[in-house]
Amino acid sequence: MPLTVILDMDGLMLDTEPISLRVWQEAGAELGYELTDDLCARTIGLDATATGRLLSQHFGPTFPAARVASRAVELYWTRLGVDGVPHKPGLQDFIRFLDQRRIAKAVGTSTGTELARRVLRAAGVLDHFDTVVGSDQVDRGKPAPDIFLTAARHLDAPPSDCLVLEDSDPGIEAAVAAGMTPILVPDLKEPAPATRRLAYAVVDSLTAARPIIEEMFAAKVVNG
Repeated sequence: MPLTVILDMDGLMLDTEPISLRVWQEAGAELGYELTDDLCARTIGLDATATGRLLSQHFGPTFPAARVASRAVELYWTRLGVDGVPHKPGLQDFIRFLDQRRIAKAVGTSTGTELARRVLRAAGVLDHFDTVVGSDQVDRGKPAPDIFLTAARHLDAPPSDCLVLEDSDPGIEAAVAAGMTPILVPDLKEPAPATRRLAYAVVDSLTAARPIIEEMFAAKVVNG
């Protein structure tokens, strides 16, 4: 394979980040905790363990992180069951673009693997991916490189041949730490200036990422 692409899920392919933040807020409120917008924004790109740790640091050691997370998942599925799984603009065309070029592709997400597979299946895109790697498959979540390195191993691809598309600061940091090439597609949270500098390119949509990948794909074919 001349190029391997690893994609984040929430906020990059699927417009589910607002839903995720809202259900965490609703779950927290049910148990008497106010998760402000600013506080929730700090959790973007983190897995459930890191999110619970951050919230516990904010509210104190008695914060019921596991109960809030469990309730948030219940509310999340209720919302998706009513409204469906929203795609980010251009997702179907982007996946078709990768399929046509037979580019190997993986999902590397801070969501747990089985939950991610369920969401991707409900979104109608799961079968397009060679592998899905969630936070439960590694010891360290983003910004550590473990998720992306595991995805690369599943595809038998060297990190230097992997292109990562991400919307969050932790995701871009993880891609760089893995020795991969990151493209930043910002979503809800404005990326830090340092994150922008780490990215190979910053674009406003998956559609805008296509010519960059096309150029990289052609270069790999020519150079071998």
